[in-house]
Amino acid sequence: MKKFVNLILLGGIWLIFGSLSRAQSLDNFITRKGDKLYDGDKVFRFIGVNTPNINGHYDGYKNTNPASGYAYDPMELSYEMEGYFKDMAQMGITVFRTWGITVSDGSGNYEAMIEGPQKYNELVLRKMDKMLELCNRYNIRVILCLVKENNYWGGTKAFSALHGGGDYYTSAESKAGFKHFLSALVNRKNQFTGKLYKDDTSILAWEFGNEVPNDKVEWISEMSTFLKKIDPNHMIADPRRANGTTQLTQLVDDVLKRCPHIDLVKTRQYPNYKGTIEELWAVCQGKRPLLLDEFQRMDGFEQVLQQVQNTGTSGGLLWSLMKNQYTGGIGGHVLFHSYGWGGSRWPGFDSGEYFNETKNLMLIREHSYKIQGMKIPPLPAPTDPPILFESSEKSFAALKWRASPGARYYEVERATSKTGPWKNVSGNLDISFDLYFYPMFTDSSANPGETYYYRVNGKNRSGSTSPSNVVGPIKVDRKMMVDDLKDFSKTHSHSPNLTISSETWPRLRQTEEEYYQAERTVSSGSGELVYRADQIKSLEVVAFGDGADSLSFQYSKNGKSWHTAKANKTVRPAYPSEYSGTTNNPVAKCTYLLGSFPAGTSFVKIVTANAGAATTFPWIGRVYLGFTGSIH
Repeated sequence: MKKFVNLILLGGIWLIFGSLSRAQSLDNFITRKGDKLYDGDKVFRFIGVNTPNINGHYDGYKNTNPASGYAYDPMELSYEMEGYFKDMAQMGITVFRTWGITVSDGSGNYEAMIEGPQKYNELVLRKMDKMLELCNRYNIRVILCLVKENNYWGGTKAFSALHGGGDYYTSAESKAGFKHFLSALVNRKNQFTGKLYKDDTSILAWEFGNEVPNDKVEWISEMSTFLKKIDPNHMIADPRRANGTTQLTQLVDDVLKRCPHIDLVKTRQYPNYKGTIEELWAVCQGKRPLLLDEFQRMDGFEQVLQQVQNTGTSGGLLWSLMKNQYTGGIGGHVLFHSYGWGGSRWPGFDSGEYFNETKNLMLIREHSYKIQGMKIPPLPAPTDPPILFESSEKSFAALKWRASPGARYYEVERATSKTGPWKNVSGNLDISFDLYFYPMFTDSSANPGETYYYRVNGKNRSGSTSPSNVVGPIKVDRKMMVDDLKDFSKTHSHSPNLTISSETWPRLRQTEEEYYQAERTVSSGSGELVYRADQIKSLEVVAFGDGADSLSFQYSKNGKSWHTAKANKTVRPAYPSEYSGTTNNPVAKCTYLLGSFPAGTSFVKIVTANAGAATTFPWIGRVYLGFTGSIH
């Protein structure tokens, strides 16, 4: 018995020390010696990611996710934010950079952390608390980028407006306000961990802002001197970014002569940035660590990673990694409603193949381990089962679910009993073409009159999750076919002046990532799409254009004698992009619903307006056809 008790005690001690060992893997503050970073006495290097929306709703699709709100939401923190960390853990990421602190600009369009002079939103700060708690739990460090130079969700202009209206970089009131903010963060007690921020080793470095102009040397020197006095534990990253060796040479010279408290300097690798990594590293070698705080490119992506690996560059951070939505589905990758390859979704999906999303993310994973001198482990299977929501329709299955971190595909299973047996009715389903404001699965093989139950699991090449919760019973009265108009294969016929667009820029920004649209040839007449089924029960069409009535509808029993049908129309008006304003022709989103047709209806026709117009409007994005029997 005594031996048994001793074994229990030893087991308990092992568990305690094992737990402490895992918890203390971020034992050290990252430090700098010369041109290298160190974790204790070990050189610290990394390949990581930017996570610009880890603390907020920055997807840019206005009015499409109103339920998200702006309040401190435990569900968002426990699912969306932690999902980010689960993705990064699968990728082998040890460092990420979070982009920008929100500052009130008086619009009320977003949740602001800085609400006024020395006034901070406690609920927003708790999101940062939670992020740092998760950093410690998942052993991932963060570079905290603060007030942005640009105006998205409040930047330096909004900050200076709250502090007297003078120049952000020179006015005494604005500078005093920023110092107060720094002090408030440094001395904040994390509500989840109990640590002061200045004592938290998960913070790799502070960065005063994003894209601070290169000539703000005096301001950087003043703020870095102030910050080092109140927080000597953490490094400070230069908030500027050099484009090419000439600019980097000047920045390094500034740091050495006038800003000695700046610990690392930065550059980027976008298509418009100059200089190879070898050339840029040569400027920094022996002087300061070099960081690529953002990189993304269509050509030469792997070469960037190889050059970081092969030089003394301390790290590189992909722009950027996006998050799954707690309201269901994955997030968009057209970040901030801007360029079409700005955000990636782990582990990569079909809709991102035009910019090598899967390949590039796997390269990030590979080089994240390589730069640490580690063997690349097998890709782990996703573990969290999806959470399936109730069908948004009562008469057929229109399903959404909370995604599983790391899942590449999903399998929707159907049964006539809550306990099975279960049948896969989706195959390997890629959900990336149906963002969170669309159903992710509708059932085109259900038998009207039957009652069904549904469940779903996530999977990747290494394995599957356990099944989700079960939804049902759903007594169906129709099948539902979704035509995303990748081609015309699901139509019965179409007029020759309709073609399929697969344009990525700026089309994805304009259409909320509706990837394909049937559109009129410029200056041509009306276009027609015809669908045929044994019995057509309903029709819903999503189209994009100038907001005018651009579609009309007809139905027929025989395809020869046609009758006009009136649709209920809702409009999401055009709105300017956060990124490009009114450039690239913002468009309205129109949804047309025809909830029923007379018995015997076998044909429906969608007719475009704007005959002869010089534009290609309307762009028909997707068609939902409710039917019984078969499609012809």
